[in-house]
Amino acid sequence: MSKFDEHKCMDQSYQVITGRKSFEELLEEEEDVALMFNPTRPIIVMVDDIYDILIDYFASIEEYEKCQEILDIKNLAKAIQE
Repeated sequence: MSKFDEHKCMDQSYQVITGRKSFEELLEEEEDVALMFNPTRPIIVMVDDIYDILIDYFASIEEYEKCQEILDIKNLAKAIQE
């Protein structure tokens, strides 16, 4: 694996969490795939979860549309878990 690329990792995690691409699609397209979570396990909604980490990251680079999309997905996942 080449040098760790934080932006690529966050973007790939965003792609999978939003359903834009599956983990399998990323593996077919990219030589290096790194996610912030295990895509084979369900994501549990809680404080400082993967959703919050991604929201903080994309807010720091001023990609607010992505932040809103991730927040919407988090809220939907929270409603489903209740």
